Amino acid sequence: MNQFTKAEQEVFALAIDGHSISEIQNLLHKEESTIKNQRKSILKKLNTESMTEAVQQFQNLHQEPSQKIIRIS
Repeated sequence: MNQFTKAEQEVFALAIDGHSISEIQNLLHKEESTIKNQRKSILKKLNTESMTEAVQQFQNLHQEPSQKIIRIS
């Protein structure tokens, strides 16, 4: 998350915790358009199309090695 601004880190952390845009807006006392712009910036930086995809990407990168599923073809 080093490539994110402090504001983007706050928004992304709340998204990881499962908060909706309106919940994030209320928790951070920001306008909806501000939250949406920060989310858009997060998606661009992670090269993802949805916040769900971004959260999954983050969680996959931060799992303990023993928790990762090993697929053998």
